[in-house]
Amino acid sequence: MTTHEDYWLAMSRGAKVVELDRAESLELLTGKKVGRLAFQHEGAPMIMPMNFAVTGERLVIRTLAYGAAARAVGSPVAFEVDDIDDFLEAGWSVVVTGTATLLTEAELSRLLEDAPHPWAEGPRTLFLGVPLDQVTGRRLLPR
Repeated sequence: MTTHEDYWLAMSRGAKVVELDRAESLELLTGKKVGRLAFQHEGAPMIMPMNFAVTGERLVIRTLAYGAAARAVGSPVAFEVDDIDDFLEAGWSVVVTGTATLLTEAELSRLLEDAPHPWAEGPRTLFLGVPLDQVTGRRLLPR
């Protein structure tokens, strides 16, 4: 075996990856306030950090009505939340995938108390929803 092969064999003995069930994934998701929205923008993938909230069976994102994320309405998106411990080389990741929809006036009136509060400046008046139909999670256990 060459030194190069020894290196890759050693690297394959890293921390264990565990698939999370839906309940644990949702629990981790609801414990955070910021994640990353992935979507197509002008023919290229784009990822942007966004404030969010989980309300009922939907993830809600509040953004600029004229921003790039607003153009994701009606398109497939992914939303990822994670927590990483660099020292332990461990962490977790939860991903929600689905089609982004524009929330209706009726949905907004029920949502106002639970709406995500934006950290960034500007009029964040557009509310996108992503159904929680497809939620996956993984945990990387420390060595």
